Amino acid sequence: MDLQMSSSAVLINDARACASLLVRNSKLFINPQYWHKITIHNCEGIHRDVLLKAVLDAIHPNDLIPVHFRKEDSNASFLARNCKAAIEKLCQNNLFIANPLNNNLPFKLSIVLAYSTTNDLQINVQDNVLEVLNKRYNSTTKTLNLDAFYKDPDLEEFCVLSQPKILYFVLHLSKNLIVQHLKLSNNDISILNPVESLWGVKNLTSLDLRNNSIESIKKLTILSSLSIHDLWLDGNPLCDEYDEYTYVQAVKEVCPQIEKLDGIILRQSGFPAFRRNYLCNPKCQEMIDNFMEHYFTIYDNKNERNKLLGIYEQNATFSITSRYLIGQSTSATASLTPYKLVSRNIRTLSDLAKSDENLVMGNEKIIKIIQNLPPTEHDPYTFTVDLMKCTDELILLVVNGVFRECSDNLSAPERILGFTRTFILGANDNNEYRIINEQLHVSNATTIQQQRAFKVVKVAKDNIFTSSFTEAEKKEMIEAVKTFTTMNMEWSKKCLEECHYNLPKALSLFVDLYKVDNIPEEAFQR
Repeated sequence: MDLQMSSSAVLINDARACASLLVRNSKLFINPQYWHKITIHNCEGIHRDVLLKAVLDAIHPNDLIPVHFRKEDSNASFLARNCKAAIEKLCQNNLFIANPLNNNLPFKLSIVLAYSTTNDLQINVQDNVLEVLNKRYNSTTKTLNLDAFYKDPDLEEFCVLSQPKILYFVLHLSKNLIVQHLKLSNNDISILNPVESLWGVKNLTSLDLRNNSIESIKKLTILSSLSIHDLWLDGNPLCDEYDEYTYVQAVKEVCPQIEKLDGIILRQSGFPAFRRNYLCNPKCQEMIDNFMEHYFTIYDNKNERNKLLGIYEQNATFSITSRYLIGQSTSATASLTPYKLVSRNIRTLSDLAKSDENLVMGNEKIIKIIQNLPPTEHDPYTFTVDLMKCTDELILLVVNGVFRECSDNLSAPERILGFTRTFILGANDNNEYRIINEQLHVSNATTIQQQRAFKVVKVAKDNIFTSSFTEAEKKEMIEAVKTFTTMNMEWSKKCLEECHYNLPKALSLFVDLYKVDNIPEEAFQR
């Protein structure tokens, strides 16, 4: 359809005249009935998507919805309306935009304000988009697949979801569908505010945002009002800002209901699935995750370690080795005495007879040894889990990671330790696996291990006193201890935690330790 230029049309093709023309014709911008024509010069042979993407990149983050794209000899043109900010930005750039195919030859633009009216050209994008949405919707799985949406051959206009207005428009239309799984991957999306159009959609639980341009976790805050349990973020710039120890926690802060991230199951109990695995048989992952969660959750509750008795086969064997690592940040405060007392390091034993004595046999004796070891808290985000063998009869599992000893003594230094546990599990007549052999190796943590430990999840001590106070009340008590004792915030908090946030008891403890000069200088450092 050929359009005739309206009598109100104003041509802008001189960069020097842009500012004055825009001011004099400001009323044309705010009139939604006018179509403005933007022409890209000297672009023969270049695909529509490349040209329009170049324009949209140039006006980002402003909105512009291009329609009625046409090739005119060596030029190309399209229409747009309600785009005052976008046109102003193009004029600020002197009507030049970057050419992604040749950095030395930018595209030159010209603009005709009020080229035509909506009476002369009526464009119904909605019917076409609805048709494409229905085509991409799977009613069986309740999945709406909008992956690389703008490339859909049935779209009549350039519907690129990186434009917030277009994304909002498309998502709003999709509310007529029952969507549980929404795929928005490969759309160059950087702004997620249009997702608010889905607020109130209770069915949506899975969102795929892979390979977009989301630069910050804060951009995901908009998702907190949705019930997203399964989220994919691989391939976004924000992923480069975190290591595996902080990535999950950062996402959970803005998406508290998340259960699965980038295909990895996150345990809602606070004991996460393990991110760094070698599994000789991937089908065993759920079983291994369940075993790990069960074992370490019980082990980290010293008073409950006797419950591990049933996990060990009656005639199981168990041994411990330990090694002191020099030159590490943990070396100065390292103490491996509880482990060396029962260690079976054959090369370092002065009495080789103890090599047999320290090979513990029988599940009851194993539990007795375990109960005598210090109370611990493991950091599952540091775990490396290697499933070396998995058959119907036997499982060989190696776990490396970090834990810390939980001392009841406030003045005791925090000890971060590294460990390797090698489990051999055998199946009994009831096809239930039991530990038939375990080797535990303990050392002081390396400098890197200490730096990374407990950066994601700090499991609170399980006691009735701590849970009875709100975070605001705890903060007030920490401030009170700081004021009375002149200790810094960290040590004031530590003092209260030792006394389960019993303020009088915490102050009494401080006085007792202060009298015997048993509070380190660092407690008073600001």
